[in-house]
This record gives sequence, C-alpha cells and structure tokens, in this order.
Amino acid sequence: MTAPFVETPGPPTSSPASWPPPVPTSQVPGPAPRASAGAKIRQLFTRPPGYQNVFVWLVTGMLRNPRGLIAALLTTWFNLPAAIMLGGVGMVAGGIAGYVGGALGGHQQADSLANNIPLLNGLLGSALLQGGGILGMLLGIAAGAIGGFLLGLLLPWLFVAAASPIEGVGRFFGQLVVAALCGFLYTMYSIAAEGWIMRIQGARQPSRRERELIEPVLAECARRMGLASLPRLLMSDDREPNAAAGARHILVNRGFLTEFEYEIEPLAGVLCHELTHWRNADAISNMFIRGIALPLYLSYTACTWLLQLTRGTIAFIIMFITWPILVSIRYVLMPLQAAGWRAAEYRADQGAVFAGYRDGIRQVFVKFQRTFDGANSGWDLAILGTHPPTELRLERLEAPGVDYPLPDAGGPAAPTPVIITGSLARD
Repeated sequence: MTAPFVETPGPPTSSPASWPPPVPTSQVPGPAPRASAGAKIRQLFTRPPGYQNVFVWLVTGMLRNPRGLIAALLTTWFNLPAAIMLGGVGMVAGGIAGYVGGALGGHQQADSLANNIPLLNGLLGSALLQGGGILGMLLGIAAGAIGGFLLGLLLPWLFVAAASPIEGVGRFFGQLVVAALCGFLYTMYSIAAEGWIMRIQGARQPSRRERELIEPVLAECARRMGLASLPRLLMSDDREPNAAAGARHILVNRGFLTEFEYEIEPLAGVLCHELTHWRNADAISNMFIRGIALPLYLSYTACTWLLQLTRGTIAFIIMFITWPILVSIRYVLMPLQAAGWRAAEYRADQGAVFAGYRDGIRQVFVKFQRTFDGANSGWDLAILGTHPPTELRLERLEAPGVDYPLPDAGGPAAPTPVIITGSLARD
C-alpha cells in the first residue's frame, strides 16, 4: 500500500495578498470545444499526481483502510450474520441449561452439607440454588455464545472441506474474487457517476464570483502541496459550514463561506485538507469498502426502512428476523470502517499544516467546537464517528513550542450570564 501523502513542511512562499488578481471577465475564454468520447472516458479516471497509472491509484485507494476492508469481507462474504444468529441462540440455550444445571447442583450440594439440620438445609438450599443457578447461567451464556458463533462461522466451510478439501479452498478464494469484483464494479460506477450523484444531492456549478474567490486559493494550495492537477470544484447551497472531497471533485458549501465571512485563511486550510483527501484516494477507499459490503448494506437499509414504517408487533417480528444483519453492520462493520476514516481525517489535517495553513485549519476547529458527524448517541459519537473529536484534532495541530491555553482566541463567545431576580432579591 502506498504510504500516506506527506510533504516536507516549509514556510509559506507567498501570502494571500501577493496572489495574482482574478482574471477579468472580459478575458475569460469562451466555451471549450466539445471533447471526444475517448477524452471524456479518460477524464472520468483522471488520477491525482504522484501515481504511475490509474491501476496504482485505484489499488492504493482500495487498500487504504485495511480494517474496514477486512470487516466488509467478514460481515458480507464469510457468514458473520449467521454466526451472530447462532451465537445468540447458543447464548439463550446455554443460559437456560446453565441455570438449570447450576441450580440442581447447588441443591444437591446443600442436601449433602446439612442433611439432618432442617433449618440449615433450607438456608443453604436457597442460597446455593440461587447462586448456583446464576453462576451456571453466566457460564452457559458465555459457552453458548462462543460455541454458537464459531459453529455458524465455520460449519459451512467444514461441510465443504469434508466433502472435498480442494473445493473448500476453491470456494474460499472464489468468495474473495467475487467480493473484489463487486467492490471494483461499484468503485468504477461511483467514480464515473460522482458528479451526477453530487448534483442529485444538491451540488451545482460555481458561479463566476465563487470561482473568482475560490479558484485562486485552490490553485495556491495546490502549488504549495506540489499538485500539478486539481479536482473539479462544485458548490452546494447547504447552510452547513462544511466541505468534502470525492474521487474527482471538491465540494464547498456556501454555509462555510458565509460562516467565515469569506476569509481566505480558513478557506485555504479547509481546501488543503480536502486536497489531501483527494491526493490520498480516501474516497476510493470508501467506495471500494461499500461495494464489497453492498449486499449487506442494501439489506441493512431495507431493514431500517421497514422498522421506521412499522410499529408494535410487526416491528418486533422484523427486528427478531433481521437483528443479525443490524448487529453485523452497526457493531462490527461500521466501527472498524469508521476507525480508518478517523485516521484519514488526522492525515488530512496535517496536509493543511504542511502547506503552511496551520492557523487557517485551527481557526476552523476553534470556531466549531463540535464534531462534524451529527451523532445521535454516545455510541455514534465515540465508535461510529467518521471524524475525531475536535479538541483532539486541535491538539495534533499545535506547533512545537507554542502554548495554546483555553479558551481559544476566536472561539465561540461565552454565553451572557442570566441573572434571575424576584421579590426576595428586591427586598
């Protein structure tokens, strides 16, 4: 796997004030001639600089998040939902059997210890009955869950290997090939249709004024990062202050521009962050993992949609049938995939530092003392979050030898204290 993009840090070679002025409207060239079909296909797979060819770019991106990749393979192609289901069945059955066995064992032990003392027999019998039952239930739950999980994970392969070891090995590698093919085809579709998908989600072409503001900043960021080419710029009218990088596009929300009052420094910091994502092929990694896990993701989407439409007994039945899929996605695939995303965010933050925009990217995080995930619960925030906590990102952006005390300059203003008065206070 190609190492993450790292450039030797150095002092900025120019300030925003020294950048060349925007090209006057009268000098803007007219529409370019229509490209041929072959040129359009080549443009679809235009790779960032630094990759020898398209194949190297794709493979680098596909292997960028190994934890998420392994999780997608296990959950979708190697029986993890079946293993979770049998683990749950084994947990219930083992718990019941363990409780009954432990309770009977405790009762027999009490009879042997105090056979001729009725009062002591009753006290010991009750204590050992309950204690033995609980202990047996806990042991049974653990043994049943582990046994059922391993049985569901390995039993299909043991059947195949028992019939023909060669067929078992062939089926194993066949699963890997089919999974890789699904991921590859989904990645190709996502790259080719990225602009169309973004437009469906609300993206648009930038206006002349937006180009005059953003494109010189984007070009300066690329120059400092040593990038000879750039992804295509798109805009969104979303009021959320955010930006995103795809495989071939960078999307900037109008909410980001208005929130920072069109300042150049924070805009440059965020653009360098997104250019690092683009250069590292992080979007390719997300596409490939989602393509490998696409059958399970589609099942998960259908399950959650049905649960939102139903209530009561019907919802319980749907949950009872589909809970292994929900557990596989939410508690196995998503946490491992999100861990790789958080690492990519830290790398992208450093891209802004290496380009000389440490203050700009810190200004963004200081103003937004919250995560960019929109988490609904502690599990979403700590485990499923695709972005690290903002305070930890600020810590990694600190310059050596510089003190950064709280509160940060330029952070959100402290709320005005509210003084409540009443008749007692006036008296």
